[in-house]
Amino acid sequence: MIPKLLVIDIGNTNAKCGLVEEGKVSVVHRYSHTENTDSVFSALKKSYEPLQPTAVALASVVPDLTVYWRKELEHRLSLPVWELRTTDPQPIGVDVPKPETVGPDRLANAIAAVHRKGSPVMVADFGTALTFDVALPERGYVGGVIAPGIDLMYGYFAEKTALLPELSFEPCGKAIGSTTEEAMHSGAFFGYRGMVRELSAKVREEVGGDVPLLATGGYAAEVLEGFGEPVEVVPHLTLEGIGQAWRSSSRTA
Repeated sequence: MIPKLLVIDIGNTNAKCGLVEEGKVSVVHRYSHTENTDSVFSALKKSYEPLQPTAVALASVVPDLTVYWRKELEHRLSLPVWELRTTDPQPIGVDVPKPETVGPDRLANAIAAVHRKGSPVMVADFGTALTFDVALPERGYVGGVIAPGIDLMYGYFAEKTALLPELSFEPCGKAIGSTTEEAMHSGAFFGYRGMVRELSAKVREEVGGDVPLLATGGYAAEVLEGFGEPVEVVPHLTLEGIGQAWRSSSRTA
């Protein structure tokens, strides 16, 4: 029997959960860190316990929450919890000076991207931060880029100016805004997309050839609509990578 795996990606603003079976992710739920924790774990148990996962695999960029989630998952689901650590052996190499400083979600993205495309390959993750992660032949994961996420760009307007209003992300259709709000949306949207274009071009320049681009994260599809360059949007790429890392560790255990 092929095991069903509950995979969890604990990010800075929420936790994303899904079920991996035969390499495919389904039954995806997102839980905000601002929600009542008892309600979160009650809802999680209600959603996933009937599906009978055999184990839990998680990656986390919030150490304090990692400890709490492990404890609650083991208690409420009575399942072993495996954690993706960047210092442990992985399905791909990790060729950076300090592997312990790499976010597990970034490594998971690279693992899933290599599994889908081979290498070289790069992943843009549109989360709280915009991250680019790169994997190369022979070397595996070699690092990437960390830039402000689009919500941070919008928030900076209101935080650092006296007159500009607080806005949230929305796609923009024209560059020249006739109101302050339209001008802000234009600057954030097209400037952000331009940053993605420039960073992907610099990666290709440094690698010295064509490098496929995959994208994931909450804003990926909206930001990249009409991007004009080849890009594959994979909404649950991080969860895929966590599952693949777990499967690799279970084979070598």
